[in-house]
Amino acid sequence: MHEGTDILRRIQSGHDVESILDHIQRADLLKQAHVVPDHYYQYEFPYRREMPSFLIQEGNQYLDSWLYKYSLSETRIQDSDNPPTEYPIIYEAPYHAAEMVEPRLDHIDARKWTCIIDDNSLLRKLLETYFMTEYTFYPAFQKNYFLEDMAAGRSKYCSSLLVHAVLASACVDHRVLNHCFQHGYSKMSHRSQFWNPRTLGYQFLAEARRIWELEIGNARLTTIQAAIVLSLVHDANGSDEVGRSYLTQAVAAAHAMHLFSIPTKNSDDLEYYTRAFTAWALFGLQAVHSFHVFKAPLLSMPPSIQLSTQDDCYGDFGLRYPSAKGPVSVNYANTFRTLSEFRVIINDVAAVFFSGFKNTPDTIVDKIKGFCIRLDNWYRNLSPGLKPTEILFPWQLKLHMHYYNLIVYLLETLRMTTAPALVDDSVQKALSDAKIKMETLLRLYYLRHGFESYDIFIVILLAFIGFMHAKTLDSSKMVDLESRKSTVVLVAKGLGDQSNNCYLARVVFRLLKGSIGSKNDFLLKEVGIVEEDGEDEKAMEEQVNSSWPVDLGWIDVDPEKNRLDNMIRKTKELEF
Repeated sequence: MHEGTDILRRIQSGHDVESILDHIQRADLLKQAHVVPDHYYQYEFPYRREMPSFLIQEGNQYLDSWLYKYSLSETRIQDSDNPPTEYPIIYEAPYHAAEMVEPRLDHIDARKWTCIIDDNSLLRKLLETYFMTEYTFYPAFQKNYFLEDMAAGRSKYCSSLLVHAVLASACVDHRVLNHCFQHGYSKMSHRSQFWNPRTLGYQFLAEARRIWELEIGNARLTTIQAAIVLSLVHDANGSDEVGRSYLTQAVAAAHAMHLFSIPTKNSDDLEYYTRAFTAWALFGLQAVHSFHVFKAPLLSMPPSIQLSTQDDCYGDFGLRYPSAKGPVSVNYANTFRTLSEFRVIINDVAAVFFSGFKNTPDTIVDKIKGFCIRLDNWYRNLSPGLKPTEILFPWQLKLHMHYYNLIVYLLETLRMTTAPALVDDSVQKALSDAKIKMETLLRLYYLRHGFESYDIFIVILLAFIGFMHAKTLDSSKMVDLESRKSTVVLVAKGLGDQSNNCYLARVVFRLLKGSIGSKNDFLLKEVGIVEEDGEDEKAMEEQVNSSWPVDLGWIDVDPEKNRLDNMIRKTKELEF
């Protein structure tokens, strides 16, 4: 139904026959990749199909990666090549072709945890979707302990509040849509309409909010974990102010439980691991959230409780790819520890630039140099599996993208706020390299995995890169302008895909469309987002409550006029 509507819209929009036939062919191939996952599928860039020449630079280590070798059609893998895995299929198939190997899911009964659905198959699909998408980059709890208690009906590491928060989060992703229709659930339509009480996501979220009001005075691990999940759900809905309120309450509850401190009394290993995991998960999310909304962090220091060096206490899971002989381990322990280390740095950056202190030019230079040294040291010490040549899973690519995103913010701040004499050629070269590698990673992400699966971080990065390039479209001096136009089209494509999952992407797309100007509207012809009717648009504008600054490339700046609420208000004023 969705594909037919899309094709009809393209015809009505005046697309030529050749482009429509090409779209149908690519849609059919994508369907095969979902239905018959062992079918090799290669996404193709819109507008211009080749990797832009301005990204093909010496020293771009991601062009030496296995992902790049497997992702470009002109590249041929030789028999003598030895990828770092016994399952090359992981470099050949999209991530969404895999299934999570998790036997605990088979023992979970929906009726024990929710009255909204009683279909165990749907419940398990929702849980699998959450763990394979949002959880990998923004974990809130240790997966194994949660699922063990959920299967057994215990409430120590699982609760009705946490379950409903997780299910509300999972409903955002497109992966569950076909499954729901197959089982007679039409409530997954219009997933991005979070205000629509007929949707399953709304019902799960409403129940989570109801239970939250009952539990907030009772500090528990599962309450804190649910707050992390609920914060992200509201961020996706364009309500990061509400999301931040959940984080603020979670931090207060964590302090009441002394969660960030080393336990003073004897506790068993399981309890220690759970507390440490939760403490660092909360610290990490509030750091990322604070940085991207340009606000002081809620925590000035990382947790004192140390993360375990034992890999088996992080809740690793395997992925089953079609035609692979066995499950592929994602080695989540390394991922969690590395994410945590990076987020300590980003928390410190937020503390320096967003805590209300006026930084002198000399202070800015010294601080940025210090942060760049720390980031370089972190990058050089990445563990095996997270090295540039080996990464391929979405969360691994996002980790590297976030690294370069932060580098760009820091070096642009240095360039914009200090004397030109302090910004030598080496700084300009480092800034250019960071932008090139950040976009290379985004394009590799798309080539292998596409943009359809819900991902709030990808929305943030698409906005950053999209507005960065939109400023160059009217420049006659810009080298390789056509390639840069292709980046704007790719960003619009990504925001269009993400807008089927979350409203935040739809808002950003509308702002980006205004930014590129009517002269370049033709670039968006291939994207084809269906505009909302007046009633839906009004409903969404009333729901948005966001302080996220968009179209800002540096951080030592007043962000108020660029905050999403203010940008929407300004856009409406211009329309009138």
